[in-house]
Amino acid sequence: MPSKIGYSVVGSTGEAEGYGAKNLEHQNPTIPGWQTPRFCVYPQELIIRMNERTNVKKLQLLAHQFMIPSKIEFFVGTNESADSFKRLGYIYLSNNEKTGFKARELKSVHVDADGHFLRLVVHKNHMNKFNLYNQVGIMAFNVIGDGISKRHPLKPISSGTTNPLNYSIEGSINKPDYISPMDDLAFDMYQDPEVAGIIRKLDVKKQKAVIAENFDVAKRMKQAIADLQKVGEKLARYELDKRRAVEHEDYDLAKSKKSQMDEYRLKVYQQLQKYNLLEDAGISPVKQNGEQPLQQSPNQAHAGPQPSPPPMESPSLFVPHEEIASPRLEPPQEQKTFKTQIQEKVASPEPVATYSPRVRHSPAIYDEKVIPALVKHKDPDPFLEDEFKNSCFSVAINKPSAPSGEPEAMSEKSIREASSVIDVFGLPLVSGAYSKTWSFREDALLAVYKLLSNAPETISKDELKSHLRAAIFLIRRAIKDKVHAVFHASLRLLELILVDFVPKHKLGKVETVHAVSRTLPNLIQKTGETAARSRNAAIEFIDRMSEFAMVHQYQLVAQQATPPFKRDMAMRLALSRVEILERLFTKFGLEPPVLTVETGMKFASQALSHSSGSVRDAATRIIFLLYKIAGNAVKAYLPPDDNTTRKNPLYRNIFDGFDRISGKLTQSELKAQQQAKAAESERKKKQEIEDLQSQVNQLRQMNNMVANEKSKKSTTKPPPPPAEGSEASPNKAGDENDSTYLENMCIFCGERDDAFTEEGLDLHYWKHCPLLKKCEHCKQVVEVAGYCGHLLTECDKKSEFGECPRCKEAIPLTDLDKHVADKRCTAAKPGLDHCPLCHKNIALGEESWKSHLMG
Repeated sequence: MPSKIGYSVVGSTGEAEGYGAKNLEHQNPTIPGWQTPRFCVYPQELIIRMNERTNVKKLQLLAHQFMIPSKIEFFVGTNESADSFKRLGYIYLSNNEKTGFKARELKSVHVDADGHFLRLVVHKNHMNKFNLYNQVGIMAFNVIGDGISKRHPLKPISSGTTNPLNYSIEGSINKPDYISPMDDLAFDMYQDPEVAGIIRKLDVKKQKAVIAENFDVAKRMKQAIADLQKVGEKLARYELDKRRAVEHEDYDLAKSKKSQMDEYRLKVYQQLQKYNLLEDAGISPVKQNGEQPLQQSPNQAHAGPQPSPPPMESPSLFVPHEEIASPRLEPPQEQKTFKTQIQEKVASPEPVATYSPRVRHSPAIYDEKVIPALVKHKDPDPFLEDEFKNSCFSVAINKPSAPSGEPEAMSEKSIREASSVIDVFGLPLVSGAYSKTWSFREDALLAVYKLLSNAPETISKDELKSHLRAAIFLIRRAIKDKVHAVFHASLRLLELILVDFVPKHKLGKVETVHAVSRTLPNLIQKTGETAARSRNAAIEFIDRMSEFAMVHQYQLVAQQATPPFKRDMAMRLALSRVEILERLFTKFGLEPPVLTVETGMKFASQALSHSSGSVRDAATRIIFLLYKIAGNAVKAYLPPDDNTTRKNPLYRNIFDGFDRISGKLTQSELKAQQQAKAAESERKKKQEIEDLQSQVNQLRQMNNMVANEKSKKSTTKPPPPPAEGSEASPNKAGDENDSTYLENMCIFCGERDDAFTEEGLDLHYWKHCPLLKKCEHCKQVVEVAGYCGHLLTECDKKSEFGECPRCKEAIPLTDLDKHVADKRCTAAKPGLDHCPLCHKNIALGEESWKSHLMG
């Protein structure tokens, strides 16, 4: 079955000072890893020798966060000579831009190859602004496989077992390719090394218990491993923070982190010893004064071993970091070694109180459980109660069981933290506020509410201020509470302070600012929670708080709500921030110096770049709201309104919204209108062409009719007698009688042209014939001689024209009265025609019109 294979680095083409290839032989969170030399020539190579000849199943590599190779090739061989290596393949690594060069990439490659050596060929780095020297860094490397010398088929664990199934030592049934999570590279790189060793030993014990079918022990081991993994990750983070503080020479912070680590590790060992897991983890009890074992105190040396908890009761073993009191500083002469502190802490384990669902004020409740979803918050029946008592998720308390109706004692850290509040309200009340039972926390806030509401006016101002500040301290803590009843009680108390307590006792601006500035950031943070009830309650209270007289007077909510947020802020919190500011502008409009166009637009402009569409939509609403109030002043904070900007759908919608608010048509609407006009114009043009074609057809028919009549007249007319002395020409009469003499000739003007084909005559009638005119109103082609009659009787716009009694021309009705009054027109005379083009009188007859228009 594959497992982690030890190896050593036997060769490399280069390494940076302090980042040698030998670092890869160790795997823990603080190892610096291997880095190539500065400005080296690529590719670089690493030669790794495994502790034994191995059938390699999996290779894992953890890359640096910004010294990232573009490509790595893997080779396996039986010895160090180049000829023995066989190429397994290659991997590409991301340039890490999406994470801002903060995350490390873990690559896992599944292979199946035998060998004793591995060769890694590392290619050139990805370029970025942090990698100034073009280096490549590998933080860790892991090999998982089967030692060839140890491979053998699975066998039953013991010949005497009655179970026919074959088990491996990992406890897997018929899974020869199973790889333990403890062998994964991620396990070692994110776990405290000491805790990781304990977890591995407990895992082996768990698997052995499974094989022996001792499932109670296996269950207890499983819970211990799960809790220890969280502990190991937290200790690893502390160690990294401590080393970072040392690098920056912040020794106070480094000392604080070291103290936190030591205290936390002591708690872990105390819990391990309390549940008899210290020996299971392979840690020998340290004897005190060379005589007493670890689990016994000096006065219990001869009292026999301490009783262990029942095997089925395997509670969550480790307290969270927030419950650990800070270590007390002791004089140098009393300083003790870490091992001695463990002996003293673990020597007298405190009693353990398990959760009882029938007690209302239980020390541990639903909201503080390690995995609360596994326990239903309802009254259990007796059967479920028994099942719950045996659950591996009941919570262990590191203090004596508190009697019903009284909160448990506060830790030293909590007492130091709340010392000023204890001086004001007393230890019993503050103990309730710090209790793990939500009902005690709620009762404490209600007690403060009653105390402040009944405060007499004769009390001194200093005492009132101390009461207010102590209450604000408890409110800040309660706002973060995950129990809605406690959170709601904190809001009631805060409203009492701002609406009644401060104005009643005339505490003034300073105390109001203190109350709001200390609590509002926590309230805003509360609006980003996933629980809808708490989120909505926080938003509604902030909205209501902004209307409180003194809060509104000093614009305290607006001061906290207007600063822009970063574009990577969580979606729910960002949306709440935008909604809060939108409500402020809706209710109060512009109220300098805080609620101004500048502050609103800077906030909204930043919110427009957020990745969430709902946040961008809410920011757009703020912009529209400001535009309704301030008009074009808003546009100064936006990109210019041009085609380039409008390519972005977000800004196109914003500028279209401005147009709608101003009562204008948007560009899209204008474009649609123009397209409709163009389509209508095109339709009219097509209709005009069709009308002209029909008119030309009519003219063509008239031409044919005239031609036919003339041909008939010419055929009935007798041929003239031939002249004397001349011969008769039979073909001449035939030519005159030929009806085709009218072809290629305009019947109106008499012009003849070879281009006057059917299409050529159409064009001539339409544009060039001097005896024809196109009506400007109905686009119809008519004879010039009948143009006035057409306008008065045939045209589509005939209702808009009237006849002048003097010149007999068609004049628009709007100009007719003025035209008649001026008497400047040429009077039409009887027996003559009147030209509508030059307004002159001409003789009657077709030839007169022809000579007049063509002369």
